[in-house]
Amino acid sequence: MQSVREGRFIGETMRSLGDKMPVTELSLASSLAYGALRREALWKKIFGAYVGVTKNAKNTKNEKKTMEIAPFVSDCLLLGTAGILELRHFAPAALVNGLLEILKTKGHGKAVPMVNAILRNVTREGPATLEKFSHAPRLEDKALWAGIPEWTLPAWKKSWSNEELNEIFDFMNIPPSASLRTPPQKRDEVMSLLSANGMGGVPSDLFPDSIRLSSTVSPTLVPGFDKGLVTVQTESSMLSASLVSIFWRKLGGNGGKILDMCSGRGVKAGQIAQSLPNARIECWEISPGRHRAAMREMARLGAGGRTVLRLGDALTLSPTEKPSIILLDAPCSGSGTWNRKPESKWSLSWGKIDKMAELQRSLLKKALTLVGAGGIIIYVTCSLLRQENENVVADALSEAADCVVLDAPLDGPYIRRGRPWGTYILPGLPWLDGFYVSVVMKRAEA
Repeated sequence: MQSVREGRFIGETMRSLGDKMPVTELSLASSLAYGALRREALWKKIFGAYVGVTKNAKNTKNEKKTMEIAPFVSDCLLLGTAGILELRHFAPAALVNGLLEILKTKGHGKAVPMVNAILRNVTREGPATLEKFSHAPRLEDKALWAGIPEWTLPAWKKSWSNEELNEIFDFMNIPPSASLRTPPQKRDEVMSLLSANGMGGVPSDLFPDSIRLSSTVSPTLVPGFDKGLVTVQTESSMLSASLVSIFWRKLGGNGGKILDMCSGRGVKAGQIAQSLPNARIECWEISPGRHRAAMREMARLGAGGRTVLRLGDALTLSPTEKPSIILLDAPCSGSGTWNRKPESKWSLSWGKIDKMAELQRSLLKKALTLVGAGGIIIYVTCSLLRQENENVVADALSEAADCVVLDAPLDGPYIRRGRPWGTYILPGLPWLDGFYVSVVMKRAEA
């Protein structure tokens, strides 16, 4: 938990422990960490009800005293509460005893009686409390149940109706599973490879090159990963990146240079490279670590020789040639992925989200200056908040009279149209995260 608090992802932390723990223990530890962080506020509310509770000699009613709890002790209470109330892999007594031993070894022995008493109360009374939250009618309680930080609720209410939020918050409770992207026309071959290695999967009905697994998985453990036959990627990500290929082909099948302005680890760029073997692709990334990861990704997929990967700030870089299509997968709050990546939400604040929205506006405005006449910009976020989506597009278009928003060719039960433009992909399946996509075209010169 400490490494997550310091900014590392759970998956990254678990991979670093891969050589130090048996696979079964690593899987349990990962489940516990994800379970704790998905509903951190709810678990804290539940165990917080027992912090400092005493019985006054003159009054039999419970009274609470204000008391400070060390962060490490609070994390143990968080893990214990989540494990007791949500996971089926732990016997409560064994989990509690393990946490108490950890407290002793880390110099928090004085907290052991208090933690033991609190977790006993959680074991006895917590399930009934949890059951009440699961059926609570208030939107605020539904947000807690869905793992939505309470302070973000006003932004959600500005973005969606109460009816829509009830649906989205229900979606946020769907346990996420992995989907695998295969190269075009290779899905049947990969399905056979998975079956031969005892890993089942079913073909997606949303994306023709996707295979759905029944749980999450470490990418490097999937058969065919090292040969570039599979890439772990959500179907929302696949669908949004596929728009680049669709519009590139609409530009005559020789759509010119493609620019990926914020390529990250190169997952979407890799998909585009596999889908369009004749396309010229340039990728920008500001983070040295993600840039190196993108270089490894292109090499793994055999696309390193036809992609240009550049390290630098997208706000100051210039493309080697004018692009006809720009993919702008902008940094965002990740609110649509909080169920899959729960650690990211608890380090956010309004100040950080406002700064990201300002960066998104700057990046989109920069993209509008880079794309050629008749060209396309595909603006993508993994956020479900209007202030990072429609509001950003509206602000950028207010200064670009020569640009118009086109409909994204996406359809299905989990597709929602933005207001007034853009398209949302809702996290209504284990293989979907919440995404927003807006397709902007610069009008051809008269």
